[in-house]
Amino acid sequence: MSNGNTNSTSSFDAWEKSALIELKTLQNRVSKALLKYQSSADKTALAESAVRYMSELSAAVTRILKATPAIQQKVDDIADMLHLMAHFSGITFDE
Repeated sequence: MSNGNTNSTSSFDAWEKSALIELKTLQNRVSKALLKYQSSADKTALAESAVRYMSELSAAVTRILKATPAIQQKVDDIADMLHLMAHFSGITFDE
């Protein structure tokens, strides 16, 4: 049995875990921004956060080698939260 395939799979698993950690960190920051908005209702700050985090999500997506189901779900969850932020702040994102 070849060890190259095992190393390749292990390497991809490590990459996927790293990508999920990066996305989870972004998701936590987006979630905190939504919670902060609930307590202060500052639409301008919320809009600025939404735009910044959407840019960060777009940058993260360009680094994704393969959209595994777990990664795709995390991206979708973050995008849904960002669209909610946009809705609350009165901005729209270009699709």
